[in-house]
Amino acid sequence: MNWQEAMTKYLIAFIQGLEVAGIKKVVISPGSRSTPLALLLYRHPTIMTVVDVDERSAGFVALGMSKQSKEPVGLVCTSGTAAANYYPAICEAEATNLPLIIMTTDRPPELRDVGAPQAMEQQQLYSSHVKKFMELAVPEASEAMYRYSYWHGMKMTNLASQTPRGPVHLNLPLREPLLPDLELDWKYKQTTQVFETVESFDDAYLRELITTCSTKRGVIIVGGSQTPEMAKDCLSLAEKLGWPIMGDPLTNLANCGKNASVLMRQADLFLAQQPKELVPEVIIRIGVLPVSKNIMLWLKALSKLPTIEWLLVDEEKTWKDQLQCSDMILPVSEKWFVQSLLTADLAETNREWLDQWKRYQLTTTGILENSLLLNSVYSETSASLTLLNKIPENAQLFVANSNAIRFVDRFGKSNQKRYHIFGNRGVNGIDGIISTSAGLSLAKPNKPLFLLVGDLTLFHDMNGLQLMKQFNLPITIVLLNNNGGGIFSFLSQRQLESHDFVPLFGTPLNLDISKVASLYEAEYAKPATLVEFKEVLDLAIAEPKFRLIEVTGQQSEPVALYEAILADLEKAFERASK
Repeated sequence: MNWQEAMTKYLIAFIQGLEVAGIKKVVISPGSRSTPLALLLYRHPTIMTVVDVDERSAGFVALGMSKQSKEPVGLVCTSGTAAANYYPAICEAEATNLPLIIMTTDRPPELRDVGAPQAMEQQQLYSSHVKKFMELAVPEASEAMYRYSYWHGMKMTNLASQTPRGPVHLNLPLREPLLPDLELDWKYKQTTQVFETVESFDDAYLRELITTCSTKRGVIIVGGSQTPEMAKDCLSLAEKLGWPIMGDPLTNLANCGKNASVLMRQADLFLAQQPKELVPEVIIRIGVLPVSKNIMLWLKALSKLPTIEWLLVDEEKTWKDQLQCSDMILPVSEKWFVQSLLTADLAETNREWLDQWKRYQLTTTGILENSLLLNSVYSETSASLTLLNKIPENAQLFVANSNAIRFVDRFGKSNQKRYHIFGNRGVNGIDGIISTSAGLSLAKPNKPLFLLVGDLTLFHDMNGLQLMKQFNLPITIVLLNNNGGGIFSFLSQRQLESHDFVPLFGTPLNLDISKVASLYEAEYAKPATLVEFKEVLDLAIAEPKFRLIEVTGQQSEPVALYEAILADLEKAFERASK
């Protein structure tokens, strides 16, 4: 048997191991050393492949696909610095528990540490940011080695999908010649393994615990990315308990099709006042903390009180409690936890507790509805809210980091429309947002997607626009262009003199966005008024296609608006307390 046939059979067995363990999609960044693996995957009859020439972008495309499907997604690249460009996406995947299977190809051992071109240290390249690293042996022609490659393809994919989910790294050293035998019609005999996840928490004990807690004043804090179905169940649980519930946009609590009065949609605003009467006896946290800094500060203040019971539902078993105050960490799935309580026989609660919260929510809602700056003046903030209100049923919205997600979190209203909000809130970076959105859309290409994003974030990942063009994805980008880093106007850096602030934090790019749209063949619009913006958005909803809508703004505007609303709230609460 020649080398070409041996390598081909070895890699086919490896790919079948991936497939058995759940790999359905792979993103390939072409290169020389990865040729045999890339070709065999590309020609695979059932595995979907996407080719992205930029590895940094490709990593986030795979991330978006996994975020959409909740399934493992593969990444393939050549040797050398190509692999290093996956790092940002891997860090995000680790932080958000998404199963990526990173397959880097490499020089064989005899070409390492001898000055061979495009050879570098790829072992343990991603350090602790992957669940496990493994280097496969150089392909050999034997039944034992075919079984070996099959087994480890299956094992590593399964490991990535097990709790806590996360990325894994396989390094595959390959010798030349690198072209596989494409005429070889050969299948490895599969030995399918079935791995089951079993709840490890005692049901009766949990019911007794929550039954006791349900008679007290409690709140539910939801974080992380939740599906609309899960969000709906969380709201139903809050209604059953008679407790307020809070969560950021990615929880989908406000847009899951359920109009629940228990949802404290504007908690970020009214908890900034640190109201003394809103002190719970029980706090149930589901997932990581929400994006809201004011909710975090409120919880941090409460953590000093010894009278509060803190329960954290920790599905991934990773102890993600940055406040470090949980009295009990429940190692159960979030879905199982919520549905178990929905069927439990819980005691009646005192509804006065919930009514106190509702009064704060209603006061805040009234101020937002009467704000001319928020509803009549054309700005980044009003455009963001217009997008939020107009998104059609069953569409998708990806909200970028920095200002975009905060506009939606602070000022967005609850509604009965059902659509799915996504974001990258693992390590909160601005890198890879465009490519992640492309990955989401590629995983569901018939579903329109809207992307709310700032100009720095767009600039950081413009290569992702190439995939939107290449596949003619139905993505509408609403670009909030304040010519730089508007988020820093909210932070302490704004106290600096302009000669320090502007170059280091304001960072004006002076991009001509119309030329960016032209380069990637996106339909472009730059509305001058709020009325024009609504008209352009209506057209985008009626005719989904690759579009870029530019909204120009000032870096100081969101800060001035936010501070004005907080001042109005403080006055309103003072009047109410007299």
